[in-house]
Amino acid sequence: MRRFFPNVYEGWLVVAASAFYITLTSGAINYGFGTIFLPLREEFGWGVAATAFAFSVRQEASGIAAPFIGMVNDRFGPQRTVALGVLFVSGAVFGLSFIQSIWQFYLAMLAISIGASSVGGPVGMAAVTTWFERRRATALAVMTIGGGLAGVMVVPIAALVVSLGWREAVRIEALVLLIAGIVPASTTRFRPNDHPQPMDGSQQTTADGKPVKTHARWGIPAKIAIRTPSFGMLTLGLAAISFGTASVIVLQIPYFVSIGIPAAVAASTVTVYAVTSVAGRLAFGMLADRYSGRAILLTCMTMTAIGLALLPLVQVPWHAVGVLLLLGPGIGGTVPVRAAMIADSYGTTHFGTINGVVTFVRTLGSALGPLVVGLAVDRAGGDYTVGWLISAGVVVVGLCALIFERPPEALRAEWRARATAEAASGG
Repeated sequence: MRRFFPNVYEGWLVVAASAFYITLTSGAINYGFGTIFLPLREEFGWGVAATAFAFSVRQEASGIAAPFIGMVNDRFGPQRTVALGVLFVSGAVFGLSFIQSIWQFYLAMLAISIGASSVGGPVGMAAVTTWFERRRATALAVMTIGGGLAGVMVVPIAALVVSLGWREAVRIEALVLLIAGIVPASTTRFRPNDHPQPMDGSQQTTADGKPVKTHARWGIPAKIAIRTPSFGMLTLGLAAISFGTASVIVLQIPYFVSIGIPAAVAASTVTVYAVTSVAGRLAFGMLADRYSGRAILLTCMTMTAIGLALLPLVQVPWHAVGVLLLLGPGIGGTVPVRAAMIADSYGTTHFGTINGVVTFVRTLGSALGPLVVGLAVDRAGGDYTVGWLISAGVVVVGLCALIFERPPEALRAEWRARATAEAASGG
């Protein structure tokens, strides 16, 4: 891509490559695998819970693997990590087409999850953060919008499943993932300190017209960063928002149906959520580059908490749309802003490992959200009111944690100075 676009800032090429493969994997795996759910049950006679459990395994395995993938990425770089991930995920998807038992299904989904994590958002984020400082949140927002738009791939995948059968459709997916992986594997890399293009793609100058020197890449070591009070408060806040996010994604359709909204209309609300989520990522990402990232993240979490608290008041479809106009942008806006805050607070040298630990904790929040809300609904005889209020309350707790969170300024200054001195000495 650098050869084809020599006059384009390479950071944007890294964004494009990461966004491309995130869209592809999200469409093929997160959305596309929904099209083989019924064919699997029809062929093997598995129950709904047994089949759905594999998708839960995939989600949890992704969170558990995140810190280890982050360490590999920090040590060996995103080009090698993505290349290995492309081979792993395409091979695992291809292997899925040969399963003959439930345990083979679980094993395939576990392998797919690990491979997808190696080419997905966390690895791309780690690379993108090194190419941007002033426009970091905007770049991350552009990189992540593909995950929200990937749902459009369901239509062609479903057509393949109907016309060729689920096994052949999955094999075609594996081939596409392998061939298309050449672009991100060859393009996604960390920014070298001696890169000829200025940071963010535009040269900054001082008041007297002299060019501003680009800072050397720096970072607080993960074992130090995770011990700071700042990390604990930030992680708590992000886990809380994930609690609310997962609850909305998993339960919004069943909830709307339970209050009398037709199933087809309830399903269409997912589109409203997806579109507004993408808009929130872009809008709040750009705002975070101009104003305080913490203030923007707090705004997003406030919108989410209010939206969750208003869900029990929904009675008709337009009420649902109104609430989703708060929830979609609020939840979507947290995606690029949280990554930018991590990079701003702890640097980019060890971003992969630090973000991996954060991702693991966030996954715990994602797992607990639907479970806790579901238990509350069961105890209330099918009424979602208490469940939604609990979810809103958890987000408020996270909101309070982020209000008191402050970045480790002394550590930032120390490790930035170390990186500058090492770069100056050629170390």
